[in-house]
Amino acid sequence: MRVGLYSDDLYPEGQVGTGGPKYVYYLLRELPKLGVDVVRLHKGEDPADVDVLHDPHAPWNAPLRPRRPLVITVHDLTPFTHKRYYGWWPRTLYARKLRYVAGRARRILADSRRTRDVLESLLRPRVPVDVVPLGVEDRFRILPVDPPERPFVLQVGIHRRIKEPMATLRAFEAIADRIPHDLRFVGGPIGYGDELKAYAASRPALPERVRVYWPGEDGIPALYNQTDLVVHPCPEEGFGFVPLEALACGAHVLARAAAVRETLGPHGCYFEDDRELPAKILECLAHSPSASREERSRHARQYTFRAMAEATARTYSAAAT
Repeated sequence: MRVGLYSDDLYPEGQVGTGGPKYVYYLLRELPKLGVDVVRLHKGEDPADVDVLHDPHAPWNAPLRPRRPLVITVHDLTPFTHKRYYGWWPRTLYARKLRYVAGRARRILADSRRTRDVLESLLRPRVPVDVVPLGVEDRFRILPVDPPERPFVLQVGIHRRIKEPMATLRAFEAIADRIPHDLRFVGGPIGYGDELKAYAASRPALPERVRVYWPGEDGIPALYNQTDLVVHPCPEEGFGFVPLEALACGAHVLARAAAVRETLGPHGCYFEDDRELPAKILECLAHSPSASREERSRHARQYTFRAMAEATARTYSAAAT
């Protein structure tokens, strides 16, 4: 089978990244191992010499009138479900374009049952929606690491407002005098790092206990292995790489999104509302998870990119017939 895959989401210097870029990276790595001939496409290209077109970050890449059967991946529908994080024009454009592209797709992929259910409720597509979970990279595992100089709580991902780093920071501020932990935010140069630093600097109890930095992709697994708690306050995820990768390292994870509950199952801790977050952090720090680190890691590592690619290839075959 020959598949045209829109790959403009890839990081330009070869980094794996997260979210959409990581998804595309592993499709390109795993599909050829299954005998799928992958043709990299740029946005809007519409070749006739492929069996299937795949837009892995719908609705932004596919041509308006595709000449070949189209598969799209919908990761989440937050412009529909969490409008306050988006301006009027971005969410309106997204909604209109997604409705249009979904109406021309032969098959739709979703990262989780949560995304499928929301998609079917909002758009009522006329074609099947296949749930294909994503995977965990091999580097996310239990590692022999030195304990940190000071215990810390960790949030990874501060590049978008929906990741809600300020919710974590305010919750930490409310309980800082009751715990010995520092708070670390890990994220690249794009995002809310400066806002977090400014807020921490303005509060008497925080400047020496809040750190915002980027250790590089290779530094994140060690942090997951060292931290006492990973906090993931994002209210909606299509899949949730960060919580699952943290769990694969044996970390204690506190999260909010429904899709994350789906993947972590009984091995995660959860909260519903930002107002609960200070108390939930205290509760998680006071009580270890019921499962061992090894059991948590084993659960997370059952999600593989090979299985993702195999299921995706089956969707391609169904779309092409």
